Amino acid sequence: MERSRFLRTIALGILLLCAASGLQAQSVKYIDALKYYQQGDAAEALKLFREELQENPENDAACYYIATICASDRKRDLEAENWFKKAITLAPDNFWYKYSLALFYLRSERQELAVPMLEELAENYPKKSDLYFDLINVYLSDNDIDKALATLDKIDAIKGKNEVVGLTRTELLLKRPNANPDSVYTALATYFESCKSPRIASVLGDFYATTYRDSLALRYYDEALELEPDYTPAWYGKAGVYQVLRQYDNFFSSLSHVMRDPYVQPEVKAAQVEQMMANPQFVRTFPDDFDQIMIDLHAAHPTDSTINGLLGGYYYRTARPHLAIEVMRQNMEQHPESTDAALQYLILLYYQQAWQPLADDASSVVARFPTNPDALQMRAIANSQLKKFKSALDDYETLLRLHPKDTTIVKVTNSAMGDIYYQFGETKKAFKCYEKALKIDPDYNPVLNNYAYYLSLQGKNLKKAKEMSRKTITTEPDNPTYLDTYAWILHLLGEDIEAKAIFKHAMLYGGKESKAILEHYATVLEKLGEKDLANIYFNQAAAMKED
Repeated sequence: MERSRFLRTIALGILLLCAASGLQAQSVKYIDALKYYQQGDAAEALKLFREELQENPENDAACYYIATICASDRKRDLEAENWFKKAITLAPDNFWYKYSLALFYLRSERQELAVPMLEELAENYPKKSDLYFDLINVYLSDNDIDKALATLDKIDAIKGKNEVVGLTRTELLLKRPNANPDSVYTALATYFESCKSPRIASVLGDFYATTYRDSLALRYYDEALELEPDYTPAWYGKAGVYQVLRQYDNFFSSLSHVMRDPYVQPEVKAAQVEQMMANPQFVRTFPDDFDQIMIDLHAAHPTDSTINGLLGGYYYRTARPHLAIEVMRQNMEQHPESTDAALQYLILLYYQQAWQPLADDASSVVARFPTNPDALQMRAIANSQLKKFKSALDDYETLLRLHPKDTTIVKVTNSAMGDIYYQFGETKKAFKCYEKALKIDPDYNPVLNNYAYYLSLQGKNLKKAKEMSRKTITTEPDNPTYLDTYAWILHLLGEDIEAKAIFKHAMLYGGKESKAILEHYATVLEKLGEKDLANIYFNQAAAMKED
């Protein structure tokens, strides 16, 4: 027996105030003790109850309260037991005293003492069904299924049939060795005929669905819905059956009922939707149905951050970034305390290359979370794209100041600052930043590539540039940008045949989409005397916009 259950039941003893003798009820000390007990001041209550017993030794209620206070401390179990017994001696017909002692025995794992008391109480107070369920729990802990079932029969006889008894009996029968599930659920179906309950019907539907008897499953789900049209477990069960049967119109219609239920945990619904979205082809096949599912889900939980994130991701993956951005913007506003909600919104703006909104909204996020590195970095990137290099550098300097020991931040920030300084024409500062980044991670490809390329543009330290660039294509052999840098350095070193082979490889992996790569390749071909082919690539490059 859990302590919380024990103490909750013990608390019912508060009602004993009304049943106490006239003398006890009129005792000022007793009333004061009871007041402190109700307020949670156990020490003061215990002191006053003890004083009350010195003046009124026959006050059984005071003994009872002392017992409950002692029972809250496992080290005082013996003392608690003695006080319970004294209360019962003084008032042998008091139900709560005996019931509390029985629960106390259960909590202290003395079933052999608790069971006889509970059985006697059940016999004397047959209408108190909690007693029977306590006994059932004890019998189950002793693995005595037959006694537990017999106790359920008594509840049936006293209280009449109800879904709790029917479902509990089903669970007990299934626990029997060599239990036959078909027979057990057939018995439940018979019970259902005289105890109509949407829950029992849905449980029957679940069983028949798991045993691939779809027609029976749907029959019981429909019976549940006749009894309670909005009974969500039945709608969920029907959706599962229709999905197996590939009746997708009925599947989505049933699932919408589940999604519209605001009482189903949004995390459960989100997991279901994410499972379906894991199959992109399924989403593409039923776009309108999926839209309705997402609309129903969002309508049931309009401010839930998990659902908003799911909806925003859905809109983005289905090529509606404007809707995704609006949903995530609302989510950020609904949860101003959440860094995750803010960053999800900023990331969407970043993906859409909406640089001015990103710069503006990142500023508001930075104002709320001034030390958050992601928000600062987002604003720095946006300002860099907007050619506001001074503002970008200010944010990067702030990042380095706030997070000097975070090697990832230091590396990435120095890489970005190096790029900006190079655009300013401050080559020494740029290369100094690159060196700081490479000191942390000598194999950091973005810096290795840019550093090598800028050296090649200067025509300096080409051997160093070649070695850095070679590292990038070793780890990312199909990256057209890295291949271009390495091939161009080979060209500058006079190794045009080798450069041509690298450029040909780059053409296979996106190089044809880059004006710069096409021009470099054409230059190498021209140097090798392949002027006709070079002119083709020069012309292709001329027709393209700048990278």
